[in-house]
Amino acid sequence: MKYSVAIFNKDLYDLVYDDLIVFFETSKDENLNLEFKSFVPQGAYADKEAAIKKATCGLLNSEGGIIIWGAPIEVRDVNGNTSAVGNLTPFTSQLDRDRLINILSSSITPMPVGIRVQILKNPANESIFVIEVEKSIERPHQYDNKYFIRLDGQTRVAPHYLIKALMTSVEFPILRGHIRLKHIRVEAGSVLITFRKLLFNSSEYINDLNVRMRLVVVPGKIIVNNDNKGSNFIQDFPIISNGAPLMSNFILKIPLENVNNDINIMFQFGGEKSPSKISRYKYSIASGHVAGEIENEAPYLIEKTENRLPSETSLNSVEENINLLLGQ
Repeated sequence: MKYSVAIFNKDLYDLVYDDLIVFFETSKDENLNLEFKSFVPQGAYADKEAAIKKATCGLLNSEGGIIIWGAPIEVRDVNGNTSAVGNLTPFTSQLDRDRLINILSSSITPMPVGIRVQILKNPANESIFVIEVEKSIERPHQYDNKYFIRLDGQTRVAPHYLIKALMTSVEFPILRGHIRLKHIRVEAGSVLITFRKLLFNSSEYINDLNVRMRLVVVPGKIIVNNDNKGSNFIQDFPIISNGAPLMSNFILKIPLENVNNDINIMFQFGGEKSPSKISRYKYSIASGHVAGEIENEAPYLIEKTENRLPSETSLNSVEENINLLLGQ
């Protein structure tokens, strides 16, 4: 299925301007396959076009997806997650479909195929460009002498292990791990906080094997099926497939005297075919927490970084980390 059909329920070339108005009537989040680029008057046009080239390169090297150029102005939260809602940002442009495809294709090496463009015009003859990019069979691609990749809803310079895998045509599953706060209750001198953890394989055709998940919490103890697992809990799974996520709840039990401390959770995961990744969370329930179901964890969430490589979450070098572990 093409991404335009999956996202808009229409083929790219059947889209009209009003479809984008309706789409952004509610807040939409960027993700692995969807990127927003608003058009604001400030800044050089060349920089705006360069951002589209970089985003296209990232999707070619990843799983493909959609870029909306002229989306509402993006909002990025403290954790780096991007969303958009409301008024579109159309702009006057002399570009036609073929010219934009040619600009993108000629700026990326090797020259890609599988780029489609739809131009949507409003009554003032201003344009929004919807760009659909297929996952490339000629990966890896470069733009501006850099390899870009789409990771966890952001376009980034690709880390070395991904470039090596792409160059040797090694396919590996992309795992994503998330935790969400679901329930709070007080019982027998302790606060019992229910979290839901999810591990998702976003690679459609590649299973991961011998997957290990690890939870580390401070303060408190992890309770799973009424069993106290301590502050460090490990689970192993033989396989994880696309469409069959691993999801379950766990309870964090914290003595009432520690309830004013920030709650830190590390969720680490990886498999035989995928690199280890880490999602980290910091919560506070010190003041104003309400017992019961939690529909929105935002009032309790202080920090969140998800699906990062260990090297992206540490300020130390590998040698410094080894020496710290050895006590030197």
